[in-house]
Amino acid sequence: MTRSRLNRGMLAAGALAMPVVAGLATSGPALAQSDEAFTPLGIRTGAFLVHPGLETDVSYDDNIFATNNDEDDDIIFEVRPNVSAESQWSRHQLNLTADADIGLYKDSTDSNYYDFGVGANGRVDVLRNSALKFGVGLRRDHEDRDDPDESGDDDVTKIHQGTLDLAYRHFFNRVYVEPGVDFTRRDYEDTDNTNNDDRDNNRSRFRLRAGYAISPRLTVFGEGFYGFVEYDETPNDAGLDRESELFGGRAGVEIELTNLLVGEMSLGYSKQTYDDNQLDDIDSPSANVALTWYPTELTTVQGTVRGDIRETTTNVNGKPASGIIGAVAGIEVEHELRRNIFLTGQAIYQRDDFDGTSRTDDIFRLGGGLRYLLNRNIGIDANYNFSTRSSDDNENEFDRSIFRIGLVARL
Repeated sequence: MTRSRLNRGMLAAGALAMPVVAGLATSGPALAQSDEAFTPLGIRTGAFLVHPGLETDVSYDDNIFATNNDEDDDIIFEVRPNVSAESQWSRHQLNLTADADIGLYKDSTDSNYYDFGVGANGRVDVLRNSALKFGVGLRRDHEDRDDPDESGDDDVTKIHQGTLDLAYRHFFNRVYVEPGVDFTRRDYEDTDNTNNDDRDNNRSRFRLRAGYAISPRLTVFGEGFYGFVEYDETPNDAGLDRESELFGGRAGVEIELTNLLVGEMSLGYSKQTYDDNQLDDIDSPSANVALTWYPTELTTVQGTVRGDIRETTTNVNGKPASGIIGAVAGIEVEHELRRNIFLTGQAIYQRDDFDGTSRTDDIFRLGGGLRYLLNRNIGIDANYNFSTRSSDDNENEFDRSIFRIGLVARL
């Protein structure tokens, strides 16, 4: 339940980066192995199983602006309604989601946020040996205070984002081929003192993956991609043309040891070249790992190592960074202490290198939480998250602790 976005990476991989293990972004247990007596039944509506939910909590943040000096603390009241619907068809699959995230600060009301989003993903079984996979989403979000590009103004930066991902996988006996395309649109609203129009951009990527199934549980694969980033305003307010092209490839294995280990691992290379000669091109090897391990029926371990190249408009001592070469390595452990008591703990290390400048950040995040289920519909959550950032730029260092307790309702 930490609000931090883990859009970071390992050894730079640009758009090669796999999604970070979802559990690393939250402190609440996944409850995947919970006792049936404490599992929500959902509501059957036609061919769909619908799961409404509501989380509400109060938290204390001892450094709401993530600053090095003159820290401000505050109490935040949060409400998060959500609903999901899963198809129950024998063929094809469709999942629908809608959620909102509302945070109200006791004193710093300019920091209030009202986020919401809708999404859909699924699979169309075109033929016996081929399927079309898709995902689409629309979201209004806000920029975290610890984001390097955050304006530092009293009011938060609002972000409108749309995503689309299509992939078609066809099997030729043990060999499969999967072409795909993904697109992301980001639009940043202005704050009281900052014009964010020149941060608005579109990111497109075309990819092709091919794999060979050594066994039903182990597949080797290779993937290549090409993409580009286009900005609405170029040159931007600083006189820079931040438009770029990106390409690369990777090779790895997909693992599906159902009762023991699931995920994939890969190694690769990526390069991002910029239209403006003032911006350094970025190229690097990459390592991407996303694995879920089940050491016992009561314990789940999720781990990730990931790399990416992120867009930025940051300047360090008057010199623009072409991009952020990110690195993240994290682990989360969930344990069912009793059939209605779940413990979770996580540790995350993140390194951000602002390419073309002298700034490098090292971030550590530690957290732990507990969920106590009163019955299948009502539970109590409590968690603590600590983060610290050291940097070559002392003004961007901070320590931050967030305590949270709340209720969760599920049907």
